[in-house]
Amino acid sequence: MGDKGAMLRAIAGMIPPGESDIKPEVNTHHTVVLELIEDEWKILLFQNTPAQFHGRPELVKQMTNELREQL
Repeated sequence: MGDKGAMLRAIAGMIPPGESDIKPEVNTHHTVVLELIEDEWKILLFQNTPAQFHGRPELVKQMTNELREQL
């Protein structure tokens, strides 16, 4: 991407109101692509993708456990 581009990837989990644990069915992957334009970082792309891992429930569990460690 060079000196004027950047990409940030992250995962997120959500705790429903009134509950105390992450709901694995709504885990997500986030991707943000940025470009430095005139000394300011501008977002070119924000993508939020459900982390379904179709057919691989062990990956959902792994992601959820990783997120729980951050609580």
